[in-house]
Amino acid sequence: MSATAEHERFKRLYQDSSDPWGYRTSGYEHAKYAATLAALPKPAHGLCLEVGCSIGVFTGLLAARCQHVVAIDFSLSALELARRHLQGVGNVDLLRASFPEEAPPGSWDVIVCSEVLYYLQPPALDEAIGWLKTQLSYGASALAVSWRGVGRDEPATGDQVHDRLARELAGWHALDARQDEYRLDRFDGR
Repeated sequence: MSATAEHERFKRLYQDSSDPWGYRTSGYEHAKYAATLAALPKPAHGLCLEVGCSIGVFTGLLAARCQHVVAIDFSLSALELARRHLQGVGNVDLLRASFPEEAPPGSWDVIVCSEVLYYLQPPALDEAIGWLKTQLSYGASALAVSWRGVGRDEPATGDQVHDRLARELAGWHALDARQDEYRLDRFDGR
């Protein structure tokens, strides 16, 4: 699926529903959020980048654990919903950006890529892994979380992406907390 078609797909999803994956109500999502927060390497962090923030439900949870969160998504519709959800949360910046090509500059204490990497076409996934390697070399920690099912149009499954991350980021691999429904891996820079 082309990037334009992917953007249109997500635009329609967010137009049809203010919570297309049940982030606010799903038991699966709530359990995954708790596991992701538990997998953070420290109880509190400085600067966090959340890739693919969607409607901002997990962003709010990260904001309680980080001094500042920069949350990105390529969907303007999702970001508008996130702005409403995060109204009054002062330590979050929401940015429209595609990952990895428009990743905000700088170095991060922690990077969270939840339910996003398996959407990347192979060249973009190559670029994302290279970008993560650079961030890890600067000392960041990176968490990747992905559903283990088979989607309709995604170029890869969560397992394929996480197997590749585990191979290519092996020197930094600090945690494999896979569950039946999702994979969660953490990589810690030095």
